[in-house]
Amino acid sequence: MARKADPTKKIITATLKLAAAKPWREISMEDIAEAAKIKLDDLNKTFSSKLAILNAFNRQIDDQTAKSFGEVSPDETTRDQLFEILMSRFDALQPHKKAIKSILRETVPYDPIASICGLRTVMRSMGSALDLTGIRVRTPIGCLKAKALAAIYLRAFKTWLGDDSADMAKTMALIDDGLAKAENLAKIVPKAA
Repeated sequence: MARKADPTKKIITATLKLAAAKPWREISMEDIAEAAKIKLDDLNKTFSSKLAILNAFNRQIDDQTAKSFGEVSPDETTRDQLFEILMSRFDALQPHKKAIKSILRETVPYDPIASICGLRTVMRSMGSALDLTGIRVRTPIGCLKAKALAAIYLRAFKTWLGDDSADMAKTMALIDDGLAKAENLAKIVPKAA
């Protein structure tokens, strides 16, 4: 007996297409099911809400980022590796920028639950980014590093939303600046402790 294909990717793609075309608050699970060409019951078995779909999208971006990062080169510094990871993440997000802007416009000012869930997924993603470089995040210092990286990422993300240049120069500059400051701080903190 043939296995049913996982509809996750199809659902995420349909959701992002809808979000790029109309306001996020106006999109229902029924709309998503119709756009994905699946039954509403099947959609609800896969995802309980639009937030669950966004969470899966974020995991998809994490996976794409990890695949594009590849092997850790011994010649690269941790700072270089983190720069590469964050830029890979923005490269993966780039085709979905219009949908992301629409979703943020409708959630951040009006939906605190969605905002909290979004911050939690950013923290998970930054933990994954640090894991790729071999930095353990399940320690007190690792947790602080994840929070610092999240702050750098969110600052760059805000700039990325308005960065229409082909090479994302403004975004790259902010990431580089943030990582440089974090690297300098990391050199000071152990001495002070």
